[in-house]
Amino acid sequence: MPDVRAMSLPAVHRLLEAEMARDIETGVQLSVAQGGERVDLALGHNGRGHPLTAETLVPWTCSSKPVGALAFARAWDAGKLDLDTRVSAVLPEFVGGGKDQIRVRDLLTHTTGMDDPVMALDTDGGEGELPPYDEIDGLLWGLICATPTEALPGTKMIYNPVTNWFVLDRLLNTVSGAEAGDSYRDLFARLGLGAVLGLPDGLRDDQFVEVAASEDEKAGLEQMRLASELPLPGVGVWGPMRDLCGVGEVLLAKGAHDGTQVVRPSTVEAITATQWPSAFRRTICTTDFPYGLGMMTHPAILGRRCSFRVFGHAGGNTSTLLVDPLVDLVVAVYWNGRLNDVKTILRRYALVRALYDDLGLPAVSSARAGRQVDASPDSADDAEGRP
Repeated sequence: MPDVRAMSLPAVHRLLEAEMARDIETGVQLSVAQGGERVDLALGHNGRGHPLTAETLVPWTCSSKPVGALAFARAWDAGKLDLDTRVSAVLPEFVGGGKDQIRVRDLLTHTTGMDDPVMALDTDGGEGELPPYDEIDGLLWGLICATPTEALPGTKMIYNPVTNWFVLDRLLNTVSGAEAGDSYRDLFARLGLGAVLGLPDGLRDDQFVEVAASEDEKAGLEQMRLASELPLPGVGVWGPMRDLCGVGEVLLAKGAHDGTQVVRPSTVEAITATQWPSAFRRTICTTDFPYGLGMMTHPAILGRRCSFRVFGHAGGNTSTLLVDPLVDLVVAVYWNGRLNDVKTILRRYALVRALYDDLGLPAVSSARAGRQVDASPDSADDAEGRP
């Protein structure tokens, strides 16, 4: 692999330094792979008075959902599950209130028809000592099994940050005889990644971030913090962005890693293709958008400079994994500062535009649905309303 210093990103540096100077975030961790070259970049501080480095642990939150998709893909390849497998056929307690009709594809496309009961819990600001996770696991499973559907499964997207991937992990571990969270841990081990599920105990202040938030996102940050610190598949992963970039590189390579086929190429094509088209055509909606199987597939969400083949995932209004096969590109970024939905999209637009300019990539955007949004740092700071 070429020397990582060979990839220069001057426009990206200028953009990120300007954002940090205006307190949009305290620091940024960025990993970029393109055309066989890789660079890892870290700027600013970790929110705890220490420099943010390429090794600092950061929360992936929902940007980790492609890990669960790959874990399912392996089970699908092995014939242990199918997209149309009913969840209740493997987990017989997952019944009642319309849940009997929920299939694996509904979990992976957020079309179970269920509102997320876990996100509705009163966290009391995240105060107090939590019980052991095995107790939390049982409590969450009981809550999920008691929750009815609000719509016929397969007919409506209701984005479900925690519950769908919690059920998916339980499903995968039941068919393989593993324990809670092992669908993620096994994949990390297979890919040689140091990422972990749940925030480890005993870390020094220089080893992980303290996430900042704009004033209007303080409540959302507390909810995000509690979910991300628990070993919850789909939201609770911590690791450097170079590890998340590694996940994207496996997807870009159609399931290959270090010469070994981890997932079949045809299966990767299936999980990264749009499976849910979205009910919205003229606007960007943050709760219903084109989706694959654990992948966002809408250029207007991920970046207006992206090609029509782009896929990936965003998480916690702080991170993004972006894979653009048309230009052989993988991007994983973490901003240590949570913004609202509009400013998050604009911040992502600005980074993607600067990055594509730095790399000399063509303007091949197909993101024509949705209002045209100026993604400059000034507009990202001043934007109001939904795009």
